[in-house]
Amino acid sequence: MANKHPNGYWTKERVANEAKKYNSRNQFRQNAYGAFKAAEKYGLLDSLFMPSNKVVHIAGYWTDERVIEEGKKYQTKGDFKSHSASAYKIACQKGLISSMTWFVNGRNKKRGTNKVHKYTKQDVIAIIEQFNCVTTQDLKKANEYAYKKARENNWLKDFGLIEKKHEDGFWTEERVWDVAKQYTNKVDFNKHESVAYKWASRYGLLNKMSWMKSPTYEERRNRHDSEIYAFVDKEKMVVYVGLSIDANKRKKDHKKDSKSAVKRFYGRNVPEAITLKTQLTIDESTYWEDYYKNKFRSEGYTLLNVAPTGLGTGSIGGIPKWSSKEDVFEESRKYHSRSEFKRMSGGAYNHANANGWLDEMFWLTTPPKPIKWTREKVFEESHKYQYKGEFCNGSPQAYRVAKENGWLEEMSWIKQKRQPSNYWTKAKVLEEGRKYTNQKEFNENANGAYQAAIRQGWIKEMTWLKPLPLGIISVWTRENVIEESKKYTSRSEFAEKSPTAYNHAIRDKSIFLEMTWLVEKKKPDGWWDDKSHVMEEGRKYTYRTAFANGSYSAWKAAKRNGWIDEMTWLKKPRKNSKKNKF
Repeated sequence: MANKHPNGYWTKERVANEAKKYNSRNQFRQNAYGAFKAAEKYGLLDSLFMPSNKVVHIAGYWTDERVIEEGKKYQTKGDFKSHSASAYKIACQKGLISSMTWFVNGRNKKRGTNKVHKYTKQDVIAIIEQFNCVTTQDLKKANEYAYKKARENNWLKDFGLIEKKHEDGFWTEERVWDVAKQYTNKVDFNKHESVAYKWASRYGLLNKMSWMKSPTYEERRNRHDSEIYAFVDKEKMVVYVGLSIDANKRKKDHKKDSKSAVKRFYGRNVPEAITLKTQLTIDESTYWEDYYKNKFRSEGYTLLNVAPTGLGTGSIGGIPKWSSKEDVFEESRKYHSRSEFKRMSGGAYNHANANGWLDEMFWLTTPPKPIKWTREKVFEESHKYQYKGEFCNGSPQAYRVAKENGWLEEMSWIKQKRQPSNYWTKAKVLEEGRKYTNQKEFNENANGAYQAAIRQGWIKEMTWLKPLPLGIISVWTRENVIEESKKYTSRSEFAEKSPTAYNHAIRDKSIFLEMTWLVEKKKPDGWWDDKSHVMEEGRKYTYRTAFANGSYSAWKAAKRNGWIDEMTWLKKPRKNSKKNKF
């Protein structure tokens, strides 16, 4: 067992001297792990193990022309990937690899003579000696067809080749645990010991390996491994811009995850993403993501992005930002429920959930368990209501179950409040209208009759119905509100240019039936998915109710995405306040 050095032992000089003993990073990590971690911390690994003939290119060096020129140096894709990995990667990402028709198929070289050849036992022995095969896997790599023939004829044991497959019962929990302790994070564990990692997952040990942590935000901050990509539909002018530290995995997630905005828009036919920028730091990537998002918007594209972007906001491409319990708890106190916490701060929520901290966050309420609506419970619930409409609005789940099972006909106490079609004749409307002294009472107590009176123009004959005044001190009488609205062509313009008059108007929605000159201006699809548009629309209003009535789509988007709580200027109306109503 290696001697353990005291804290601070591995200075930069000692790390450099230790690294000289090894030929590769892997040897360095396996034989001097403490020095290796110190070198990683100091950022010395690239300088310590950089081949003398290796050329490091600056970001943006590999243009399309240079990638194609580089590819012409090689005969197979495998050689291209081995000798110029960066150029090969960009060729694949940009789809240039398919145009490089000069590559020959190197498959036969790997697999050996084609399968028509008849391999005898002596032929296989000759191949084992030629390639110095020690394991069955070595033979398979040297000549796939010879390996297959040897396996079919049970010659492998005769050759004395080592079978690397572990026998049943080999991976016990203790053995998995011992192997896992050699790694500091799950990525390396999975990469170098995939079978042990699989068993660790099966035993449920991964979450118990507390020493395995993904690199933190600060550890990843200066690494150049972030990438900006986009899914673009030029025909429909729709785009999604994203960033990630593992772009290939993220692009696959977009194609498979049904909750992804990209998957929802394209369905099964998700196109290949284009790469916009590579080899970026975290701060650079957040800047460029916001830059390209605004660039596409200025060109008339509709954005599928919902989360905010820019420095200090939004996602940072899959890097865990929540490293301490204190930070997670501080973040959770901004929210009222677990669902809101998960929706507004998914990273912190996942961290809390993985560590079992959610039960300690007593300020986060959990929704009550849904009621199982049996016949008895449905009937018991229905006795709270007089009309079907009240039952439907007050307890929609119970009403749905009652309707599906045909129980509504048995509920004799539930009345049908709505009158049949063409019920409100002129005589019945006038008769109903005489029960009230003003239009407000008429509308609230007999809305069907009132709507018919407005629609047929009979309201003008009901001279006994007087509009309610707006208040003793208010200058915005009903007539003044209507007169003011004539200056505008739409409700949104009315709300923006004359908010006080508009706030008075929305307290009696019937007034808009007389403002036939106000036309609704429909926004393009996806308009309210942009947070900036919603926030801008919200600033036109003083009260949440006014916002909901004046711009329902924007208000609904704000509620759905949790932006409504950020609109601190929107006041909640006082309960039971009758002042300034008409």
